[in-house]
Amino acid sequence: MKIQLKQILAVVAIIVALPGLALAACDISGSITASPNLDPMGPGWMYTAVINWDTGSPYALSHMGLWLDIAGGTCSCQDFQQAISFGSIIGQSGSTCPVDYYGDLNCQGDPSIPGVYGIVLKLEPVEGGCEPGTMGQGTFVFFSDLGPAAIDEDALTLVDKFGQNHCFGSLTGDFPSMPCNPVGDANSSWGSVKGMFR
Repeated sequence: MKIQLKQILAVVAIIVALPGLALAACDISGSITASPNLDPMGPGWMYTAVINWDTGSPYALSHMGLWLDIAGGTCSCQDFQQAISFGSIIGQSGSTCPVDYYGDLNCQGDPSIPGVYGIVLKLEPVEGGCEPGTMGQGTFVFFSDLGPAAIDEDALTLVDKFGQNHCFGSLTGDFPSMPCNPVGDANSSWGSVKGMFR
């Protein structure tokens, strides 16, 4: 009995000494910058997203995405298909062991994350090489003929999946100025819906 009590006290002491261990929270955030595309044969603008994540858990990142619009929102999937394009490899994370990512514009949301319906640009690690860790930074590039517009803080959201968990975060910077306005605050219900997940 005394041995068990000592073991319990030792575990409690470790938790008290390392409160971050018990209270870690996931985090994902990013920013998009726009610049003229130097390729004269390509779309006029290049958009570079830099995304940082920390799962706050032992589970490594499975995938992440830009939640562009809710189901029935201001834009259709066709609007995004016409507005943005990207290469077969949309980006990369890691430096010592780089991880490549596919881009997938999913018009049905992300079925693996509860509540994420609508239009999502999914960023999926390429299998067979290195894997993303519990924390990291990735750089992702897409293109558009539409010039930049500032992102409203309630307009576009980041989401990541790790294990059976997920996390939502903010995205700032610029996005192509689409006529249906996914980057503005024209649809206040969009901001309130996404606010429930933060």
